[in-house]
Amino acid sequence: MSRNCGCGGSSHSHSHSHPGKSCPPMQVCDTAKTHDHFCTATVTTTAGGTTEVIQIIGDVTVNTNVEADICLPSSAHDIKNITKNVYLTQCKAIPVPPTSGSSTTSANLYIEGYVHKNIQYSEGCDGYVKDYSVNVPFKCYQLVTGLRPIFFRGFSQKSSQVQEIREIAEDGMGSDRCSFGSRHFEFFNEPVECRLLNHTINEFEFPHSFDRWSNFEKLTEKITINFTVRLTQLQRT
Repeated sequence: MSRNCGCGGSSHSHSHSHPGKSCPPMQVCDTAKTHDHFCTATVTTTAGGTTEVIQIIGDVTVNTNVEADICLPSSAHDIKNITKNVYLTQCKAIPVPPTSGSSTTSANLYIEGYVHKNIQYSEGCDGYVKDYSVNVPFKCYQLVTGLRPIFFRGFSQKSSQVQEIREIAEDGMGSDRCSFGSRHFEFFNEPVECRLLNHTINEFEFPHSFDRWSNFEKLTEKITINFTVRLTQLQRT
């Protein structure tokens, strides 16, 4: 069904794809030639328990308000029914690094999603009921405090420009440009996972742009979306 109004189709489209958890593989590079290989292996005893379990960090209730303009593909005489579903396309919690210790109770929450709406309407006093589906996007970026402890192992250092190892040159007048090294390290932190638990939508519809037969093609919606997301992290107990 083609649209016959000037709202513009591209401005109301929204991607259904989810960014996903997988990262694309790295580009294949050359392989260096290595010489003799020597290694040792020892068992390291770390502090904490002996079991890894998924801990609930917190259930966070989010409230966001959205105003959207919707352009119907044809003139409507009456709205018969509107069904709605909430989908999240992004839900990422980034812990705030602790100032001391190995855990934090705060995280920056980045949420994006859309309300998928199916609008059923009639074009006159008699005739068929038509369907029109549209996505209403929303975003919410907010600092969340008061969570249960989020375990944070530490930062990483992968640049060779920070902790360099230099040797004195043979003439003792500076560093040896033909001999140098560096110290790198990485700590791998368990990510905070996020999933949608429930949602509630309250909205008002305001038809406008009426023609001489009291039909309309445009709606302005004012929507309040309340939803709860659960944050979890794999921790040692």
